[in-house]
Amino acid sequence: MSARRQLSFDDLGTPLAEATLVVVDLETTGTDPAADAITEIGAVKVRGGEVLGEFRTFVDPERPIPAYIASLTGITDAAVAGAPSIRTVLPMFLDFTGDAALVAHNARFDIGFLSAQAAACEISWPKPPVLDTLALARSVYRRDEVRDHKLSTLARHVGASITPDHRALSDARATVDVLHAIIERLGPAGASTLEDLVTAHRRATPTQLRKKHLAADLPAVPGVYQFLDAAGSVLYVGTSRNVRTRVRTYFTPAETRRKVLDMLPRAESIRVIDCATPTEAGIRELRIIAREKPPSNRHGLHPEKAHWLRLGPGSQGLRAARLAKSEADGSAQIGPLASRHDLEPLRGLLMDAILGRAASLEGDSARTLGEAGDSDASPRARIRRAMTQDPSEVLDHVATRLRSHVEAGRYEEAETLRRRALLFLTAARRASRLRVLAEVPLLVAARASTEAVIGGQGWELLAVRHGRFSGTTLVAAGKDPLPFARSLAMTGVGESELAAPLCQGYHQEAEILLSWLEGEGVRTVLVDGSWQVPARARFDPEHLARRFTRTAPGEEA
Repeated sequence: MSARRQLSFDDLGTPLAEATLVVVDLETTGTDPAADAITEIGAVKVRGGEVLGEFRTFVDPERPIPAYIASLTGITDAAVAGAPSIRTVLPMFLDFTGDAALVAHNARFDIGFLSAQAAACEISWPKPPVLDTLALARSVYRRDEVRDHKLSTLARHVGASITPDHRALSDARATVDVLHAIIERLGPAGASTLEDLVTAHRRATPTQLRKKHLAADLPAVPGVYQFLDAAGSVLYVGTSRNVRTRVRTYFTPAETRRKVLDMLPRAESIRVIDCATPTEAGIRELRIIAREKPPSNRHGLHPEKAHWLRLGPGSQGLRAARLAKSEADGSAQIGPLASRHDLEPLRGLLMDAILGRAASLEGDSARTLGEAGDSDASPRARIRRAMTQDPSEVLDHVATRLRSHVEAGRYEEAETLRRRALLFLTAARRASRLRVLAEVPLLVAARASTEAVIGGQGWELLAVRHGRFSGTTLVAAGKDPLPFARSLAMTGVGESELAAPLCQGYHQEAEILLSWLEGEGVRTVLVDGSWQVPARARFDPEHLARRFTRTAPGEEA
């Protein structure tokens, strides 16, 4: 194992005076993160009681704002007209927050919306520490001191300089004053670090306290950790850039996941696999979960099981498939999908867009597609083109129907259709990226690295074979990375034997690698065959928004 400095428990806390906090508040079209949208984001960045900056913007919810919401917040359809979409705003907000912890009053609501929107836009959510001033206030201000724990009540009680008014930035500013008042209350009780504040309203369970010693001697390195029972069987697998820091949280009040709390009584030891990079750790975690199938892990247990929508060759129509197959016979597939329940809506959308609504309802689409032939203008060729190359025909169809629904006041139908179109774009985009990577026999790429083990600067090299992880290494600054790349090219040869179309059976691993390869500053060092970063723009949801806009009266078609 690499000789790396192991942090003591005292090293792991961030003093509150040095902690950067971003206090955020949202205005939305409703209360359901899965069904409603954000209309405004306001945030204040603070450190040590000093305001470092503010962030505020309207967000186009891409749907009408309910009248009662507009009357409550004062945010109308006219106010958000021309505002950027959440796909544009969210990266800007994440750039503003950086590595800061997030603070919100009733954080489950605000952070729930932000993380849900990140998932919908396929933007990586950083999972920052979160402080909930509502939960903290309930532990600090008892009912004999305040009538309730609403933000307006607390702001008035602590003498906040801003009165909350259901507008994002005003409410965020008021929450800052409430937060500082809470910190003043908790300081004498020993809350001196960010970690203390995160868990101030909770208590560790007796089992957590009894098992805390299991984290005492773990290394502070990137790697995979495995909780083992008395017989050495794997109970749970996780990964972290700093194993010791991460595992320590399992024995604190910050850990509230039921699957972990139920697992801890059986845990008797923790095994660590030291990894060169976080990317290697993520891949090894997936492979161990797939092999060991730990009872307390859910995600990644069965990577071989997936749901695809497949356009079969010849007379075969659109149908569900569990395995991605070669597309050399003229077939095509999109996915993998999150649920088998997504298959029929997607199939209906494609058939409706290409064959027409009446034909799609006849139920004999396979025969219709088979008789149509394979000319470029045939329905079958058009469906294949929409699935693999150009979704324009489907998006134009959806935009026209959306406009019809909206003008008729059928907003629920419009939202259902919009979600279905976004589901199609997501599935097609995933398949296009996996398709490209799966076809590359060998790729060795490099990006700048600041890992401490190589002196703080240098190169991280990654080798990929047909979308499978082949190897990685770190190269210190001043050394030629090419010999290291050639050495990596000699490793993992057996991975090629496990290659599959569209990375079938290991798509989760491939998507980790794609995320790395699509990052800034990545350079191709060695490649067998041809490689270019997969084009995602063709399946960008923005295309649907633009097409919908063009259907408005007076707009150019």
